[in-house]
Amino acid sequence: MAFLSGFVKSGLSLLGKDSNAFPYSLGEKVEFYDHPFWSLHHGTKKEDGSRVSMFVFDCSKHRDRIQMARNAFKRLRTLRHPDLLKYLDGVENEQAIMFVTDPVEPLSNQLAQDPDQNLVLWGLYKIANAIKFLNNDCSLVHGNIRTSTIFTNRAGEWKLGGLELLSSMKDESPMILTFGGLVPDAQKYAPPEIKQSSWTAVKDLPITAVDSYQLGCLIYESYNRRFDNSDQLIHQTGSIPVSMVPIYKSLLQPSPRSRADADSFLDEGMRSKRNGFFSVDFIRVNLFLENISIKDQGEKEAFFRKLDAAVGQFPNEFAMYKILPELVNAFEFGSGGAKALNAIMKIGEHLPDDEFDKVLVTPILRMFASPDRAIRVSLLENMPKFIDHIPDKVICAQIYPHVATGFTDTVPIIREQTIKAVLLLVPKLSERIINYDLLKYLAKLQMDQEPGIRTNTTICLGKMAKNLNEATRKKVLLPAFTRSLRDGFHHARIAALMALNATSDYYEPEECAQRVVPSIACVLLDKEKTVRTQAFKTMSSFMKRLEEEADGMPETALEPLPTVALKDSTSPSTESPTSSNPSTPGVSMFGGATKGLTDWAVSSITRFGTPNGEMEPQMLVTVDQKSSNTSRAGSIALSDRLAPEETASLDGWGNDETQDDDLLNVNDGWEPFDSGPQEPIKAEPITSIIPSNNHASSVSSFGTTNNTSSYRSSSPPNNMNHKSQQRGAMKLGHTQPSSLAQALDVDDSYTPPSALSKPPTSSGATNPDRKAELEKKREERRQRMAELREKKKTGIGAKKL
Repeated sequence: MAFLSGFVKSGLSLLGKDSNAFPYSLGEKVEFYDHPFWSLHHGTKKEDGSRVSMFVFDCSKHRDRIQMARNAFKRLRTLRHPDLLKYLDGVENEQAIMFVTDPVEPLSNQLAQDPDQNLVLWGLYKIANAIKFLNNDCSLVHGNIRTSTIFTNRAGEWKLGGLELLSSMKDESPMILTFGGLVPDAQKYAPPEIKQSSWTAVKDLPITAVDSYQLGCLIYESYNRRFDNSDQLIHQTGSIPVSMVPIYKSLLQPSPRSRADADSFLDEGMRSKRNGFFSVDFIRVNLFLENISIKDQGEKEAFFRKLDAAVGQFPNEFAMYKILPELVNAFEFGSGGAKALNAIMKIGEHLPDDEFDKVLVTPILRMFASPDRAIRVSLLENMPKFIDHIPDKVICAQIYPHVATGFTDTVPIIREQTIKAVLLLVPKLSERIINYDLLKYLAKLQMDQEPGIRTNTTICLGKMAKNLNEATRKKVLLPAFTRSLRDGFHHARIAALMALNATSDYYEPEECAQRVVPSIACVLLDKEKTVRTQAFKTMSSFMKRLEEEADGMPETALEPLPTVALKDSTSPSTESPTSSNPSTPGVSMFGGATKGLTDWAVSSITRFGTPNGEMEPQMLVTVDQKSSNTSRAGSIALSDRLAPEETASLDGWGNDETQDDDLLNVNDGWEPFDSGPQEPIKAEPITSIIPSNNHASSVSSFGTTNNTSSYRSSSPPNNMNHKSQQRGAMKLGHTQPSSLAQALDVDDSYTPPSALSKPPTSSGATNPDRKAELEKKREERRQRMAELREKKKTGIGAKKL
């Protein structure tokens, strides 16, 4: 660290006044990198804090090797190859030389950890490829290939460095001829012909001779860690793969002219698909990804199918930092398409959160705007793996608008996957989007021609009910679920029953009794057993709630009638002076023959409110014909008080035991319906239900009506007669089957005029007397009309005169 502190004080002065302009910060030294004149340091980029590696050469300390350091610096800046160290930036002056690369570590660190054999094999392939590039394409001799000049990046890939001796034999003074013996372990890695003479012999050798021999030494070290002499290399192959041994020995041939080169090593490894040492899945995947842009579509599809199964076998670090970036490029720029996303998500699960955001979120956001349906389906299917990494604001602004287009797509699979995926988005969407925009789409999808889509729409509504505001829940849920109960697809009916059960806490007790229970009753005898079973479970749940509500209610809501002192007309001592005059208005109800009338009314109401729901025959008693008007008025007042709906049975559902507690677990088995192959809608015959003519109602897709029920039954034209018949039944005390209007809770408060005009039959007057009274009134009315007409004529005649 003394060198580092000195470098910080004086070495960075090589930048002069512009030292602050250097975009990288020098960090700690890598202690396990043991090199005679280069030191390796961790570094960071000032702009974003990203990691880098920095190589530093102290010119004042190693003056005899300054030319080698400058040669390495110059070559690294001018050469670009994926298998060489990647140069990012650097500086050079009389005090120090420094260059910056991608973050790397010495190869010796990886080999000491017993690495995956696939990594070693791929590393040898990369180094051989780099040597081939230098020898064959650039006509350069490296001359310094060994484990100390090879580095590994974050993925574990090998990168070739150590360019101090890199020379062209066409140069005036090739660096390798002069300084070949000054690099570390020069004699250990020197080929036999150089050991016999000197490094100046390289000038007369083939360009590939030195590097091929050193490649053979690297192969031995990669599998056996170290060697002491050249004889050990030839006679002890150690752990080198058997299929590689022949070409390995050819690389170590004593004669430089017959020695194999790096190009031959690569060809031999890839020559046979079965026996070639490079013919393994790991190598094939990497090579295919590096050249995916030139592959045809059929090859890409076959490749990604195999990749899904094979990617889990690769080392995690390599998959995250090598395969994943290649897949992202293939996915984003069209080479891989939707097939690549599955593998991307498998690898991305192992990434730290911060790196996931940097590597994957941006390309995923861009791909949501793609018109390719295959990519959209793949994004929707894999949404659970990445949605939690995206901020809510970004989802509302960038993802939801593109997802929403799937609700109206012409392809059913897009609509279905969109419905399933929207449940993941709902907790992150704004209230406006959930309660307005999203529900508009779901309302249309509930009438979709595909039964599976209708079913999943109902499930989606049930699961997202907790995210709706209270007003929207009251407006949407019941109409939506009751509609699904009439769906011809039995899975849709089951989904509606489960949704009602899951959202039962959101309904008022009155809604449960008047709307939910009657709707469920319609499917208790469904043709499908699974529907019936779920219907009884759901009914049991609601009945239990209603029973609890009923137990907490008061016994009656009727106000007690005032107590009236009644006098018996048969008792002279208690008879009122006015009781003998039946023509006096209001007296007949309390006179002689009407004894006990008030008591009868009270007892009738009491019987009417009894649990058995039966009614006694209603007999209105009057004293004589003159008191009939008073009796009629009392009769009408009583009939108005006894509304028709109050005559219904109070225990129509019986006293059945409610379901077990486990039936209230509404999430059991309630998952999105997988429609599989689409089938045509098969509607089951249901009773025609139309809005009532007597009640204006506006029923939208999820809207509610203005009356007590969302739907009204079609009534007969003569509605007044129908009402009269019902009231007649009440007066006779018969229990008749409820009509459709009663079952649907139609408002029955309307009283037909015929019922009002018809006087009740009095037990105190005979039928002939009644007829005589009516005839007398008619005659009196005719006489009054005749008198009026006569007066009118007389008046007109006088006016004319």
